Amino acid sequence: FLLLALTGALAQSLPRCGSLRVRRSAHSLSPAEWQQIRRVLYQLHRQGQFDRFARAHSMVFDEVHGTAAFFPFHRRFVQEFEDLGRQIDPDFTIPYWDAARDYRDPASSPILQPGTLGGDGRGRASCVRDGIQARWGSLFPRRHCLRRDFNGGPFILPWVPPEMISSFLQSDTQLGLFREHIEYGIHGAVHLGLGGDAATPYAPNDFFFFMHHANIDRLWWQWQVGHLSIFDYDGPGPNGEATLDDIIPESNDVNFN
Repeated sequence: FLLLALTGALAQSLPRCGSLRVRRSAHSLSPAEWQQIRRVLYQLHRQGQFDRFARAHSMVFDEVHGTAAFFPFHRRFVQEFEDLGRQIDPDFTIPYWDAARDYRDPASSPILQPGTLGGDGRGRASCVRDGIQARWGSLFPRRHCLRRDFNGGPFILPWVPPEMISSFLQSDTQLGLFREHIEYGIHGAVHLGLGGDAATPYAPNDFFFFMHHANIDRLWWQWQVGHLSIFDYDGPGPNGEATLDDIIPESNDVNFN
């Protein structure tokens, strides 16, 4: 009861948002909405933002994986990218890809079709040739085509089922344990399943990264609310055991000031 009262009091003391953005499920988007996203991404690509975010993620990769910084870093990282998109289109938000819905046969997901993200790479270089990033080139870490290389040949090996995600959400009472289950479970499975750029520190070259981490952020929020643990931060931190003095790692390309 005291925890509920304290949480409510803290919530009342926080400034209210002037406006709310709603991230929708990628499974619910219409073809027109996918084209709206494509137009924003095209402009961000022309500005060099994908290269910039890929470089930034690579620079801090070891600090923000396997540590307590994993959730907060990626929450802010995705928001920074989304904010840039909203400068182009004020209605732009990053949809979340609930990958567990597609766990049985990920390659047949509606998110990996020609009208959405596109499918497996083709040719010797495994270049992505369909979808909203069809035939894109990337400059980081060197000039190359956007690549995917499914880890099951023409297929993708099964991912974590939704029942397991639900179990983690309900049973993990410590954030550090929940972070491990999500980071080394559904998070890692999707990165490795898509392969190519997605399986590297410069995964932000592929827009899947932002949709995937929008979903990881959604799961963290569900855990925070479900366990009345909005302010929990524990486990190994960027510089040892997590403390409230930890600063979210950033790079010269993307800083959170």
